[in-house]
Amino acid sequence: MEEMGIRPLLKERTLYRDEIYEYMKNAIINRVLKPGERIVETKWARDLGVSQSPVREAIRELEMVGLVENKPFYGTFVREITAKEVVDAYEVRISLEILGIREAVKLITDEKLAKIKTTIDEMKKASEDGDKYLFIEKNASFHQQIIESSGNDMLLKLWKQCNIIEWTHLSTNISSKTLLNLADRHDDVYEAIVERDEEKAVRRVRAHIEELRDEAKKNLADS
Repeated sequence: MEEMGIRPLLKERTLYRDEIYEYMKNAIINRVLKPGERIVETKWARDLGVSQSPVREAIRELEMVGLVENKPFYGTFVREITAKEVVDAYEVRISLEILGIREAVKLITDEKLAKIKTTIDEMKKASEDGDKYLFIEKNASFHQQIIESSGNDMLLKLWKQCNIIEWTHLSTNISSKTLLNLADRHDDVYEAIVERDEEKAVRRVRAHIEELRDEAKKNLADS
């Protein structure tokens, strides 16, 4: 499966469901598994050297985040992600992150600001190294830390349910920007929080996500 062009799984040990899920998710997002393609549980289990049970659980999780769909009597197939779905997801995310950053500006501590700055630095380092997977992880972590700083546990729960890593992975793959360009975009949002300027922070996080939404919409429409 190394011809898939995605991060290989660790060898010579038992694979966990989360690792199988990540591997299959990456195959879908990177268009190795194409929209409409059937996912054969037995083949994946054989190729990965695992039982069908963790593969079945991974497929079920992929269905929950909307990357695959089960068609009774026919099997499980990779879903086509539409431009409308992307726009809808980003619209919800904009509302959640605006609420989060409003409260974060008021409550965030210097210690948390320092951790966010470290995350930005790590994101840029991953970008320079061409490590897309670490970039995506740090990108999502940047936004999550802001939401966590709001002190609103329900908001954090809803934000996580938006499957931010999956959408970040998708938008990164289809973006015409370099990883470093995408990483640099976080500086303005961070600076507004440091200044404790609520309205500036809201404007910047809105523009930050709207730009991603608009580019993803255009690129999906053109594909």
